[in-house]
Amino acid sequence: MNNFFKVTVSQLNRRLSLLVGEDKALQDLYISGEISNFTLHNASGHIYFTLKDEQSSIKCVMFKNNASSLTFLPKNGMSVIVRGSVKVYTRDGANQIYVTQLVEEGKGQLYMQYLQLKDELEKGGYFKQKRELPDVIRTVCIITSEKAAALQDMLNVIGERCPLVKVIVIPAAVQGDTAPQSLIEGLRRAHRTDADVIIIGRGGGSSEDLSAFNDKQLAIELFNSSIPTISAVGHETDFSITDHVADKTVPTPTAAAVLVTPHTVEDIKKKIDAEFSAASAAFQRMTGMYVSRIEAYERNVNVLSPSNKLRFSENELNLRVGSLSRLIRSNIERYETALDKKASYISAVSPMNVLVRGYSVVRHEGKTVYSPDDVNVGDELDITLSGGKITAQVTNKDNDRKDII
Repeated sequence: MNNFFKVTVSQLNRRLSLLVGEDKALQDLYISGEISNFTLHNASGHIYFTLKDEQSSIKCVMFKNNASSLTFLPKNGMSVIVRGSVKVYTRDGANQIYVTQLVEEGKGQLYMQYLQLKDELEKGGYFKQKRELPDVIRTVCIITSEKAAALQDMLNVIGERCPLVKVIVIPAAVQGDTAPQSLIEGLRRAHRTDADVIIIGRGGGSSEDLSAFNDKQLAIELFNSSIPTISAVGHETDFSITDHVADKTVPTPTAAAVLVTPHTVEDIKKKIDAEFSAASAAFQRMTGMYVSRIEAYERNVNVLSPSNKLRFSENELNLRVGSLSRLIRSNIERYETALDKKASYISAVSPMNVLVRGYSVVRHEGKTVYSPDDVNVGDELDITLSGGKITAQVTNKDNDRKDII
């Protein structure tokens, strides 16, 4: 007894909890059973109940964040399918299911299949590819039942909003065992058209009615579409795998028709008017600019033309001739004045004027006689007077200046 291995109850329960938590088979599984001991904890919003069958039972808890998404109120005796993970509650050492989803058995089978396929495709990356629709949509391909009211609604909306959009209708079964393959064939036919967008869908219905749009092969075909796709299945409360795989999802077929006609005829008209006004304004601006340029060119041509250059040169020549003429006249006047002054001076000092006053010029043999020493007695002298000339002979000479008058 002294060598036995001893553990506490808490250690045992934690060990059991660890073992259960590591068992992947007990994680995220679906369990069917009947509800008993149902309790809604008003303060916390958590739900507690027991799930049982004819032979066994297990406690369940559904916390508020998951319970708030329920569309019905669970009751004792109700057959349900729960989705969750098994864990050990260490305080009591009891196994219990932590529930994440809860559906009624009659309605839940298809939903659970939907959830399982949704998880599989999501893990496979089928929900990540989301392409934008073309900016300009000229042709729309609609895959749906040709007898459905939803088709007529879409045709009416597209026709009213933008009749310029071409619509190609590919009839397909949207309900029943043949519907998935019919929809797949419709997608393949759509890819042989010139469609810019594909709409696939139908009006609302029960989960069973919409099950064709939860088909795995249809989802794969939709994912591989080379043309952008829109899923328009049912009303806002309905669900389908195609909603997750398609590039765009809308709650109703009518909403899909609106989505592919973002620009109505009125919008297009307003846009054309606006662009025309902008183009007209731009044309006016460009016209004004070119007119200004032409006028500038004309001015430059006038300035640079030979005739204008000649006229300009002629004017400049006339101006220079006038300026030169004035300069010449001014110089002439200046020279005339100077000449008059010099003439007056010359006149004042002229020998002739001196002779008038009684003086004479004496020359001997052509040379002016300045002194008696310049001549000898007997020399002939030429004497110039103011009134004429005379010839005289030197008879005597005297160097005494005292006798000079």
